[in-house]
Amino acid sequence: MIIDVDTHFEPGRAWLAEHPALAAQLPTYSVAESTMRAQVGDLLALVPEDERPSRDVLLPPGIRAILGEEKLDGYGFAGSAMHTPADPIARLAWMDEVGTDASNVLCLEGAGYARFLDDRSVARDAIVACNTWLADQVDGYADRLMPATSVDLTDMEAAIAELTRMRARGSRSFLIAPIPVPGIPPMHPYFEPLWSAAVDLGMMALVHVGAGCNAYDPAWGNYDDGMVLRQLGATQGHQAVMLMMNGMVFGGVFDRHPKLTVLLAEFGVHWFAGTVEHMEARGPAIVESDIYMGRYPFELTPTEFVQRNIRVTPLPRLHQTPLRTIERYPECVVFSSDYAHNESNPAPTAHYDALLADLPANAKARFMGANIAECYARMGDPLVVATA
Repeated sequence: MIIDVDTHFEPGRAWLAEHPALAAQLPTYSVAESTMRAQVGDLLALVPEDERPSRDVLLPPGIRAILGEEKLDGYGFAGSAMHTPADPIARLAWMDEVGTDASNVLCLEGAGYARFLDDRSVARDAIVACNTWLADQVDGYADRLMPATSVDLTDMEAAIAELTRMRARGSRSFLIAPIPVPGIPPMHPYFEPLWSAAVDLGMMALVHVGAGCNAYDPAWGNYDDGMVLRQLGATQGHQAVMLMMNGMVFGGVFDRHPKLTVLLAEFGVHWFAGTVEHMEARGPAIVESDIYMGRYPFELTPTEFVQRNIRVTPLPRLHQTPLRTIERYPECVVFSSDYAHNESNPAPTAHYDALLADLPANAKARFMGANIAECYARMGDPLVVATA
């Protein structure tokens, strides 16, 4: 079974078509603004607005290509876009062509709106509307096109109700940020009902790149070269998920919820092995750990928790090759295409057929689907999908 854990339907404001009153309360969605925010939003978060570089400096120089307004050689492919149309029949045909059995389908736009709204009631309305739109698009095909659920975790009762509603519509994952609620880290007791509900519902927590929560000293934003600022912003895209991994492992979340899985999507894999090794060095294997950190109270080591409870997926591009990570942590790395975003790959399975050709067949099968299928089976709710 080949399982693609990260694909997209990102339709602009099409999901608001049946909600004119809600649409009137929401700003126009801008790919340019969201791109700029993803690149330098965290970097400049503590810089006063009147001290930040201008929008022209901060926008990437290829923004017209990102918006689909011009074509640049080597960027994107036929049918790729940051606003990807929702066409389940065409998507299933593509999945059959490349040999994918099932995929998560994400629409990040509802969650993107909700993240920056002060009115949490409006935020929840946006999330529910976007979730419903996404579930409607894949209705009848949710065994293969599994809609990812967005939630507003400032209201835990409402969030769990939304997870329950969307699970009934075929969802097997839900989107969270590394800091799921401002001021409350993921190992906090506040989230215990969420982790329990996730396991009971057979759903996986999914952290997608762009969720933010990376911390910078504002001094790093005190520079007027946009290229340098974008490079600095890119260096720490994985910072918050490293903290999340540490917090959830050392905070005992996976000890209390052994069937829970957290999936980290599109953060690359270059940092992953080093993070796990650093965590292991602060566990029971190192004598100094007790002296400097305090007694490690769990039966499993940090590495064993990660191997069981955390999955990470790279882009299907050569600069994010998973080979070294598969060698060190074969249980943890899983397949995704990011289709049909510009940075994705129209032939992701062929890409990995070539890249992983020298791996044992079992190792490749684990990466392409078995690792993620095992996580659902562990919750007692295995994936049952039609064969492509």
